[in-house]
Amino acid sequence: MKDTLITASQKKREIIIALVCLVLAILVNVGAVIYYHTSAFELLSQMGFVVVIAVCFYLLTVAARLLWKAVKILFGKK
Repeated sequence: MKDTLITASQKKREIIIALVCLVLAILVNVGAVIYYHTSAFELLSQMGFVVVIAVCFYLLTVAARLLWKAVKILFGKK
């Protein structure tokens, strides 16, 4: 089995992407609270759903990056 190394810059990039996904999910939650005129308590009580949405956003970014990498390999530089 081949050993792989994850560099510090790769770890930092993934953490930043995950944090951006979390912030976007929080903003979606804030937007929903404003749109539906619910109490501010919903921001805290729905944190579990916010985390799930953030994970979904992250998985979407992973899928998009994998697709982009596949397209670059297929049609990219030789």
